[in-house]
Amino acid sequence: MSRITAPAVRTVLPPAEADSSRGALTRHLRRAVTAVVGLALAGALTQAPASAAQTSTVVPGRVCMFSDPNNVYTGLAGHVGWAFKTGPDRWTWGSYSPQGKTWKSSWTWAATRAYFKRAGYYSFRCKDTHQMRSASATQVWKNYSRYNPYNSNCLTSSVAIFRAYTPELGSLPSASGVAPRLYFRDTLPQYGFASAWAL
Repeated sequence: MSRITAPAVRTVLPPAEADSSRGALTRHLRRAVTAVVGLALAGALTQAPASAAQTSTVVPGRVCMFSDPNNVYTGLAGHVGWAFKTGPDRWTWGSYSPQGKTWKSSWTWAATRAYFKRAGYYSFRCKDTHQMRSASATQVWKNYSRYNPYNSNCLTSSVAIFRAYTPELGSLPSASGVAPRLYFRDTLPQYGFASAWAL
């Protein structure tokens, strides 16, 4: 006895309806892809400001030492002056010599460099810092002990000022009895100061 199977039912849409279904499917796919791409872009845009802020962080502080390697008073031992940043393009600077203290505040960087160049200094080294304790550094300078060539001079005062300006420079070695020219040339680079630039 043969088994009778019912023929498979196949729905055939008229050509117009088939085209309409394919068009609807295409539109749904396009919308889905657009939504996914939109979400991805939105995520990228919300993350961009944070990453941009991290890469554009500005280090607020900066200290510089200026060198006069053949000073008329100190001879081959050399002579140095100091400067530290107090705000956007504002600097306090000074130097200590047998003739006394010289210092100024609220000068631009261009004016500070120009002064040291006119005064006979030859080059300078700088270091960026994360702290900017300009009031502490200024106070150290104002109260610095009377000049003597061995342990209260142009170099020892500069190092004391740098240490007061930022804890990052607290490890600078003692400058007592050291020739300023040698400290500038050999010691500062070991503590993160940049290459010397001619004035």
